[in-house]
Amino acid sequence: MKKVLVATGQKIIDETIAKFEGYEVVNAVEYKNEVVEACEYFSPDILLLSEGLSGHESLLQIMLQLGMKFPNLRIIYLAGHVDLRDEPKVNALGVLVMAGIYDIIHEKSISVQMLRNILDNPKDAESMSYLTKRVKESTSKANKESLIEIEIPQEKENEEDEDIYKNLHVVSSIKPGTGKSFLSTNVATAIANFGVENKDGKKPRVALIEADLQNLSVGTLLQIEDDKKNLKAVMEKISTIVNENGNFVGTLEQTEEVNTFIKSCFKPFYRVKNLEALVGSQLTFEQIESIKPYYYIYLLDSIAKEYDIVVVDSNSSLTHITTFPLLQMAKSCYYVLNLDFNNVRNNARYKSILKEMGIADKVKYVLNEDIVNDPKESLASGSDIEELIFTADHLDDSDFKLEARVPMLPKTVFLNRLYEGTPVVLDDKKYTLKARYEILKVANQIWPIKNFKEIEEEYLASKDDKKRKGKFFSR
Repeated sequence: MKKVLVATGQKIIDETIAKFEGYEVVNAVEYKNEVVEACEYFSPDILLLSEGLSGHESLLQIMLQLGMKFPNLRIIYLAGHVDLRDEPKVNALGVLVMAGIYDIIHEKSISVQMLRNILDNPKDAESMSYLTKRVKESTSKANKESLIEIEIPQEKENEEDEDIYKNLHVVSSIKPGTGKSFLSTNVATAIANFGVENKDGKKPRVALIEADLQNLSVGTLLQIEDDKKNLKAVMEKISTIVNENGNFVGTLEQTEEVNTFIKSCFKPFYRVKNLEALVGSQLTFEQIESIKPYYYIYLLDSIAKEYDIVVVDSNSSLTHITTFPLLQMAKSCYYVLNLDFNNVRNNARYKSILKEMGIADKVKYVLNEDIVNDPKESLASGSDIEELIFTADHLDDSDFKLEARVPMLPKTVFLNRLYEGTPVVLDDKKYTLKARYEILKVANQIWPIKNFKEIEEEYLASKDDKKRKGKFFSR
């Protein structure tokens, strides 16, 4: 006898389910804000829900939360009729599929026989591939991310959420190539090298995780490569003790072996030994789909207490298997912007899905490759031909509060540091001062930086000096 919790807001559906043999309706929920609590209390095998419930809360957010909290709960979502040309709605359903919620029904009408068939025959990832395919096609195009125009109230402060790791910080973006790996690597290095001592009187232990399984940016930037001990190997090891349903199946001895292996995969950065990185590895999309969100939960559980700060360089796609659980678990999420107007516009539209997921309150924005309309700096920025029309000031005047404006570095400087495997934050050249200062502003929000005031004063003094020289030459 399968226990069913009905939460459809439609009495005729609830009563129909109650008549089916082999199924027991344990309760009927009428309000969206009661669904999670009812699942905790009744422990159903199946949750049947639809948009007919009362309340302003987001069902997408509720289902994603339930999927993380109750991995064995089968969720059947009666989505109502969905026009498959409606890209935002289809992408939202694709997010659910990527999170392991496969029973999505979007027909115009449902008969009694259809309801019975739905209960008796669970769907799987393959049967819903038409939705994930649409999402993959959408996310493969720059600036074509999934969007949902629904406003929801702010959630409680994330410090009160037991699922939040207070030392976990994610760096992400809505498209590749914005510089998130550059930012995450430099911020992690800054905290490890310049951060104040921890409670043990030692330099802070910092972990940097490359959660993008298909790109090798972090390993390249830090010159850390390991074909046998990387993120792919860690995920494969975790799969031996956590099955695809999120159930723990390992013995105590197996668990200790896996935990030891995970820790051994974090490699110290040769320039700053208290920074340890777990670098990525290349996988096909099909291989990535075999990796479950629960593996990331286990990974964070196993190492979170080992480090003072954990910085994660996530994939740019929201529907990537690495992204969703990390955004949910992080204390803060830094999204990298560029001065590409389309990039900024799509970030503005993208905010709605972050609200829908309940994480908008912990998202912060950093501008990378800022270009200043300053003749003295025009050669370095490449803006000597004409002034830039759309600038960082326009972002500050809009809905984006920029935590930092990292300037565009001369190509020679960027490529030289990449070749040397040296994050620019460790530099001591005057022409990288502004970049170092802006990176340290972000790092200082995460962990107190010892010499932050000193760098700030040096930077402000250099600005004043430039102003004085500018006035002199303008005479």
